[in-house]
Amino acid sequence: MLWDAIGDQFNCPLSIAQSQTTFDRGYPMITVGFTLIGRGAWSGGETYLRNMLGIISSKLSDKVGAKLFLSAEQFKHVGTSFDQFLVQPAIVDPRVKGTGESFRALGALVTGCDKDFADLVGQHEISIVFQSAQWLGERFPVPLISWIPDFQHRHLPGLFSKLAWWKREVGFQIQTRSGHVIMLSSQDARRDCEQFYPKSRGRICVSPFAIDLDPTPVLSRIAEVRVRYDLPDRFIYLPNQFWSHKNHAVVVSALTILAETDRLDGVPPIVLTGRTEDPRDPYLYERLIDRADNCGLTAHFRHLGLVPYADVLALNAAADYLLNPSTFEGWSTPVEEAKALGTSMILSDLKVHREQAPEATYFPPSDAMALADVLQHLGTLPPPVRPPIATLASQQDERRGAFSTTLFAAFTVAAAARLGDSYGRTTA
Repeated sequence: MLWDAIGDQFNCPLSIAQSQTTFDRGYPMITVGFTLIGRGAWSGGETYLRNMLGIISSKLSDKVGAKLFLSAEQFKHVGTSFDQFLVQPAIVDPRVKGTGESFRALGALVTGCDKDFADLVGQHEISIVFQSAQWLGERFPVPLISWIPDFQHRHLPGLFSKLAWWKREVGFQIQTRSGHVIMLSSQDARRDCEQFYPKSRGRICVSPFAIDLDPTPVLSRIAEVRVRYDLPDRFIYLPNQFWSHKNHAVVVSALTILAETDRLDGVPPIVLTGRTEDPRDPYLYERLIDRADNCGLTAHFRHLGLVPYADVLALNAAADYLLNPSTFEGWSTPVEEAKALGTSMILSDLKVHREQAPEATYFPPSDAMALADVLQHLGTLPPPVRPPIATLASQQDERRGAFSTTLFAAFTVAAAARLGDSYGRTTA
């Protein structure tokens, strides 16, 4: 059956087909409780949450409802911006502050339960709780789904202090040994999880997220954004924040090679946006900009600063190519945005990139010469032809449908822990 095949593909221990049968028989809706991913300090986490809640409200509203719990500080940060996706306005409560982290997480590890948050979700009839970088306890009374974005600390340990590395490692060990459902965004992450944390096998659901983006209004702003930022007709867009593993250095090296071999003139400039602060390397941005200036690359390595998200999308749409030279990635939001907008891509040769965007142009992330050759070659070609809007919309709807299917699988697997045979174990 199709549903069983999808269940096998995404390594879910519960047959999605059986879950579908369950809801056809009229079992109660699943109400999922969420907290703010990143607790207001990670814009990528908030974007992921917004996309997921958008999928729930648009694709799963007859089966799943979402409730969001915020602290007062978090509410000041996000306001009512999530309410359109929820079954009721966001629940603001002092018991949310510190949930599943620091001393609360330690307490939950010792006692088996974050009692304050357990009492709160109990008052709001939550079926399951979605947690990220939190620990609510082995005996938390509501089933849990643990979302792990990636395993960066295992691949790039040098980016972490010993304390930060062990804090993350212990958290992942606890989550993967707990018996809860583990939700990941790629098959590449699944392979990592099963290799590093073998106890997770049989409890992983892979759910590659897709964004909810209408390309029409974004594409209509191409001329406007070019004028606003004084951009040429052709350019390559790199929207990564300036963290060392985002690998802006290889771009500067590639442009330097092109300049030294008199091949730079035919290459479209690299236009960059994003935050400049890297707490692990505070002077990284200054070193990169100084190096680019000293090599005469000012016109080809242009940082526009931190721009509004609407302009990030418009720049993506206006560019010939999206460039991501990162040495490590999870399931990339800029790549999903480029797919939604029909923007061609130049990506570092990572397994997750090939899984997410198999039609991109690839280069080894440590090979500046290879990137230089790619940039020169693409500069000699006409601008890429963007697919028709109808095609983009159809492809986007297909991706969102796949996200909703795998998301629903994760929720039903978790709900089975609470309702026993009610979910997924009845036969037709």
